[in-house]
Amino acid sequence: MSGEIITSAVGGVLTVTNSDPATRNALSPAFYDGFRKTLENAATNPAVRAIVVTGAGEFFCSGGNVSGLKERSESLYADRRKGVDKLHSMIRAMRACPKPIIAAIEGGAAGAGVSLALASDIVVAARGAYLSVAYVKIGLTPDGGATALLSAALPRQLVSEMVWTGDRIGVERLHDLGLINRLTDPGDALTEAQAFAARLATGARDAIATGKALIAAAEHADFESHLDSEADGIATALGSAEGREGISAFLEKRRPDFS
Repeated sequence: MSGEIITSAVGGVLTVTNSDPATRNALSPAFYDGFRKTLENAATNPAVRAIVVTGAGEFFCSGGNVSGLKERSESLYADRRKGVDKLHSMIRAMRACPKPIIAAIEGGAAGAGVSLALASDIVVAARGAYLSVAYVKIGLTPDGGATALLSAALPRQLVSEMVWTGDRIGVERLHDLGLINRLTDPGDALTEAQAFAARLATGARDAIATGKALIAAAEHADFESHLDSEADGIATALGSAEGREGISAFLEKRRPDFS
């Protein structure tokens, strides 16, 4: 079946697959809503400790489905805006989700597929894959937070090249610049991402969630207020069950049990 969200859960890791191989896993309003709801449910489900997002087959995501763009271009602004708002609701849900999200990229990511990858917390990619902010090739501008997410991680000159040309930028180059966490052989990105997620799934859940929130806040907070946020975070953690277990395990020279 095409256009399907497939989920599987193993050992605290929820894997979410966008399955529409015929379009190289193009995004649709149904995926925007479905993935957002999946994330919202996972956020409050203690059985889910980490999330992997990937695409079916040999390509991560080709971005928005262009088949309906002509019709959308002839509609009113309010109608054109609705689809983008659905995408942005999904991106906001990814950033707000307290669970770590890992993207597993095979083949490549284009358009809003780049946003889907970069809104994740960790990116694993197979060698030979690429990212392409392809909007300009059809006279459009980026959405999904692409310019913000790229600008937070890459030099302005490279972001300008990507946005203005839509050229394919290889994951090897992006790995060297720190945008990609892990490179794998082709076909192994999902396995590596799931292994990374399994490692996080055994970690300190609350500490990871607070760490994700602190990283997000650091993008716009002033330094003094961020110090206060960090102070509140660690003071709370020191008195938590996780903190007590972690400290005891360290002093006793054993592995902590954060289950």
